[in-house]
Amino acid sequence: MFPRNIIMAILVVAGLTIAGCAAPPLKPVTSQTAMVRVETNRWPDLTDDLDPESLIRAIDQSRTYLRRLPPDSGFRYGPDVYTAAHLSASLEKFASLLQILGPGPDLKKALARDFVLYQSVGEHGRGEVLFTGYYEPELRGSLIRQDPFIWPLYARPDDLIDVNLGDFSSELAGVQIRGRLEGRRLLPYYTRREIDREKALTGQGLELAWVDDPVALFFLHIQGSGRLRLPDGQLANIGYAASNGRPYRSLGRRMIEMGLLDREGMSMPAIKDWLAAHPDRTPELLDYNESYVFFRFLENGPLGNISVPLTPGRSVALDHRLFPKGALAWIESRKPLIESGRISKWLDFSRFVLVQDTGGAIKGPGRLDLFWGHGQEAETAAGRMKETGRVFFPVLKTGPAAD
Repeated sequence: MFPRNIIMAILVVAGLTIAGCAAPPLKPVTSQTAMVRVETNRWPDLTDDLDPESLIRAIDQSRTYLRRLPPDSGFRYGPDVYTAAHLSASLEKFASLLQILGPGPDLKKALARDFVLYQSVGEHGRGEVLFTGYYEPELRGSLIRQDPFIWPLYARPDDLIDVNLGDFSSELAGVQIRGRLEGRRLLPYYTRREIDREKALTGQGLELAWVDDPVALFFLHIQGSGRLRLPDGQLANIGYAASNGRPYRSLGRRMIEMGLLDREGMSMPAIKDWLAAHPDRTPELLDYNESYVFFRFLENGPLGNISVPLTPGRSVALDHRLFPKGALAWIESRKPLIESGRISKWLDFSRFVLVQDTGGAIKGPGRLDLFWGHGQEAETAAGRMKETGRVFFPVLKTGPAAD
């Protein structure tokens, strides 16, 4: 148990963090208000642009997660609550209907008969959700420090402490912070600048591997997982272990504010190109995002925040405070068509997906990140995607628990 003075410091830090944010809206979105029920006559068409096999694989991964939980664990769908057992049964029923009927009008008719549909309220309650993409990058790396591999990937430090503030005050239920002890004081954990440039973790034996590109490493932190191509050609999977608890800050937004890039041309490739052309400015710009990720080796990768492998095109990241982990969802937006390594045009698309991940920048009901997989096409698509769309959540009728 923390001494009283540390507890008070935690509460003060939390209060300052909350007070330092922009003024909240009059009616902040909560898990109870993040979704609304959709009348049957207002259902979308539920067409799917991908192969059914990838959907079945993703469903199996979510069911693996749900089977690990106590059957009566609660999952909130806006005003209603369903159990883990009910969500698993819902996914089983959906998979059975899909395999019998296939995608198309017959499937929609069966779902309308047996399922309830919810919709994310989206940004400002209008149902609009900003879709971005992420991918699994591949970096050149080494398990030993040798030129040109001098930029370390760190494992989770032993002195990184997780604190659930709800343990100390009911008013802070659900609020978590991370920090480190210095004597009898709990302090915020080291920033990106302190770790990368001031070498705060050097000499602690935390280095998992080294890479040859600090910018590629920065984007690996944002993606949360990736692959290392070792000097002998072998691949090593690496995934998220923890973060330093510092707030995520968008480098792209910062570069727009500084007049370095324009809003219309903003994309991950544009950021990379600008940094490559201005190496003297790169360190200070990377420092702006104080959030820092620690990694671990994975046998299979990449894993989402429910510790199951992600399925390209079928796994999405949403705010886990508002939306049920492992849930089936249906999305509609626009996607890039890539030909000869370049985006030739944008197409409308819709498909079923599974909520299997979250992210530091994925906050609120108006944000969704779509996992594109690995390789150059995935990087191109993920880096350019910034489209509006809608998100729906089908779940089997019967069984909502009382609040």
